[in-house]
Amino acid sequence: MQTVKKIIIVGGGIGGAASALALHQAGFEPVVYERAPHLREVGAGIALWANATHILKNLGVLSDALEVGCLTTNYQFNSQSGRELVNIPVDGFELPVIGIHRAELHQLLWRNVEREKFVLGQTFKRFEQEGKTVWAHFTSGLTIKGDALIGADGLRSRVRTVLKGDQPPVYRNFKTWRGLTDYVPSRYRPGYIQEFLGRGKGFGFMKLGKGQMYWYAAATAPEAHPDAPVGRKKELETMFQDWFTSVLELITATDETNILTTDLYDRVPSRPWSQQNITLLGDAAHPMLPTLGQGACTALEDAFVVAQCLKEQADPKAAFQQYESLRFSRTKLIVEQSLQSGKMGDLHHPFSVALRNTLLKLMGSTISNSFKSLQAYRA
Repeated sequence: MQTVKKIIIVGGGIGGAASALALHQAGFEPVVYERAPHLREVGAGIALWANATHILKNLGVLSDALEVGCLTTNYQFNSQSGRELVNIPVDGFELPVIGIHRAELHQLLWRNVEREKFVLGQTFKRFEQEGKTVWAHFTSGLTIKGDALIGADGLRSRVRTVLKGDQPPVYRNFKTWRGLTDYVPSRYRPGYIQEFLGRGKGFGFMKLGKGQMYWYAAATAPEAHPDAPVGRKKELETMFQDWFTSVLELITATDETNILTTDLYDRVPSRPWSQQNITLLGDAAHPMLPTLGQGACTALEDAFVVAQCLKEQADPKAAFQQYESLRFSRTKLIVEQSLQSGKMGDLHHPFSVALRNTLLKLMGSTISNSFKSLQAYRA
């Protein structure tokens, strides 16, 4: 018999919003506490692979996602000049692959849950466990009582720090830029994610819904390296001036205000994620590099699985142990594969770059099979 009702979720990003929807549909009373004063995701695109659109289908929002997203059919790796290295079909499953703006995905998740289930402007401070009850304390002085607590508060999760006394995440030697524009390059291939690999640098782009193009760039850099005095756009135009024509076209067509930059981090996978009636989800549990595009996808998987485990187990401790055992090996593999993939871009010597490009061409079927296995998973 289900005895757990109120679930406190700390963090209102994609993982937190998906958890709220999955738990609501499973008959629980989730409430999300988010530190931001407004419920919104900043401007960036993501690919929702078949393993993630499977979750959207189960949550009843796949048709909504198709309306605001763009179907993706191929993932193409190229040299910086545009010579094709690998071309992977990614549409061979019973479910679509979708390019979507993070904000659109976020909105279609939270608009299916009552507005009062999201409490904004609340920064988590600490928790207390007392028998089968957990108390969440916030910096505002607010204290909330629940039957269980899920930390979905991202890379620098406060819930994780309180739970595990954890070390900071690991900087992986890359700075990244992300941009959005309505301009479609003259040599864009419809349905393609196109990625270009150079010497210590990379660039990729894909189409989202509503005619938008999303692009991303990465380059090796010291941690917290400041923007160039000329600004992000000029810096990128200089960095990629001799690359494939679409790369420079996209940078030039993007307003400076639509270019975001972040450093890239992950963590070495470790357990436990849970303590009694408290657990972690998404980047709070298993942050990964974006090289395989599985960060948001695995957060969606987590959300669905944790709701199913709570539905099956009367005791949240048992439910969270089951959730962790179901999720750890898969997310560990993806964290490690994402790091290995990132190392392909951390090559500067012309000989090393030429060797990498040759190996990519030779390993086309292996890379394709790896993508298929990641997408074939059904939570």
